Amino acid sequence: MNLLDRISSTFCFFLGLAVITGGVRLGLRIHLDMGPGFFPLVPGGILCGFSGVLFVQSFANGSTGGRKKSFWANPDGWKLVLLTLLPTIAYPFILNHLGFLLATFLFLFFLFLIIGYQKWWTAAVTGIAASGVIYLIFDMWLKANFPRGILTF
Repeated sequence: MNLLDRISSTFCFFLGLAVITGGVRLGLRIHLDMGPGFFPLVPGGILCGFSGVLFVQSFANGSTGGRKKSFWANPDGWKLVLLTLLPTIAYPFILNHLGFLLATFLFLFFLFLIIGYQKWWTAAVTGIAASGVIYLIFDMWLKANFPRGILTF
């Protein structure tokens, strides 16, 4: 697994560099505002950072001899894929009806509870916190327009 981690992290690192390069070519600033290249720059940087962490961890795990269990080794792995895919497909359809906060909370709550094997109260608190932080950053600070839905504040 360590060799596969090194290969995938190297690929993702260069993919992140390509995204960063594309973002820089689009332009990071237009006058005093963020330009169209700023958005690709951030995920490209995050991808490079995480791939670097995985690359370093692959060497650390190699010395201990630890083996990772393959996701598909679990006979119910395909059920987890469906349980992830179905709410991901449903999310954009319920977003306008329920609003950003409620739809995002329900989406995250479901993923934390079913996929993350969290207790219901942990999934609820984490879902509320994550939805709230995302809302504060994008709606309040960056002034993005999210669907209000049934919550009209």
